[in-house]
Amino acid sequence: MDIGGSYGALGGPTIAIRELTKESINFVLTDTDLSVANSLRRVMIAEVPTVAIDMVEIETNTTVLADEFLAHRLGMVPIDSREVEKLRYTRDCTCSQYCPECSVELTLHVKCTEDRTKEVTSRDLVTSNPAFIPVAQDKNDTGILLVKLRKGHELKLKCIAKKGVAKEHAKWSPVSGVAFEYDPHNKLRHTTYWFEESEAEW
Repeated sequence: MDIGGSYGALGGPTIAIRELTKESINFVLTDTDLSVANSLRRVMIAEVPTVAIDMVEIETNTTVLADEFLAHRLGMVPIDSREVEKLRYTRDCTCSQYCPECSVELTLHVKCTEDRTKEVTSRDLVTSNPAFIPVAQDKNDTGILLVKLRKGHELKLKCIAKKGVAKEHAKWSPVSGVAFEYDPHNKLRHTTYWFEESEAEW
């Protein structure tokens, strides 16, 4: 798939998508400078808005993990952000702290009553807005492990997820890694070089 349009026809950058999946994209960027490729990489890493857990209010925690450790793990849980444009940045909202216009509330309450280990995962988070749920590969995905409970352990908390960019904190980064490779020797065969077909003149 080539993406260039009228701009590409005028000699601007052109993108040819080589591979596209739910988790990654591989494309070739041509007719431009390395600086543009690096700018795209930096924007993807740090300037694409997403939703991430920003505040955690822990009511009960009798697990083996400290409150701060759990809060950090929750902050790094990826949340589906396809509807992120519907949320305002907290700094642009008229509320005093947070509201449904600029945040999403997620709750978690798990208690282990059996004599076996119980795993608490991101699947146990209950969201106030169905558009923003923890990312899962498919219906069979158990989610990201947060903590393990034994009999008598209990975890009850409330999370506030907000819109942000990775310039503020890495938890808002939408990608795990972005890399580009310069191809000066035409390894991708994007250009056909002229060559002498006949050796008669030699």
